[in-house]
Amino acid sequence: MSDYEFTFNALTGAGSELVTCKMIYERDEHGTYAENIESVIFNGVEAIGLISEEHFAELERTGIEKLTRHLIEERDRAQEP
Repeated sequence: MSDYEFTFNALTGAGSELVTCKMIYERDEHGTYAENIESVIFNGVEAIGLISEEHFAELERTGIEKLTRHLIEERDRAQEP
């Protein structure tokens, strides 16, 4: 299996700061699995080690939701004539 990569923006932290996250995941005929955030960039600086477990879990949930929407939209575009 190959790793796939998905980049998304999200708000996190007490100040709802904008971060850019890179998520890697696996994909098969049943969908995605093994989703994991590999990078969190805040103001151009890697910040993954500075995020609390709670905020990291929130970013993972957000990332999975955005990835799911993205894949559905991608599938729908592929089916257009």
